[in-house]
Amino acid sequence: MKSFTILTALPLLAALASAAPTPAAVEARQFQAQITFFGAAGASFSMSVPTDGSGFTISNPLSISSISSEGGASCSFFGVDGSSTTVVGADSAVVGPPQTQTSGSCLAL
Repeated sequence: MKSFTILTALPLLAALASAAPTPAAVEARQFQAQITFFGAAGASFSMSVPTDGSGFTISNPLSISSISSEGGASCSFFGVDGSSTTVVGADSAVVGPPQTQTSGSCLAL
């Protein structure tokens, strides 16, 4: 009975091991997301941010009315007055009410 259990478990373990992402696959998902913040009167600034889920600080004091991403990540941003704005993939989102953004985080899709 023990040999049957071991023989049955071996293919399962092999399948699980082959399903695990390789270091190269994990590294390929780690890139810098390109984010652009838009304020009034055509003012804007851009940032390259990590996509590993870690938080980052936004130090530009411009009051932001919308945020866009070139894609590849899901990003959340937080404003000085409590706003929370999420952009998924190659898209943009309105910040309401417009306010200075203080922090964010992005995770590769």
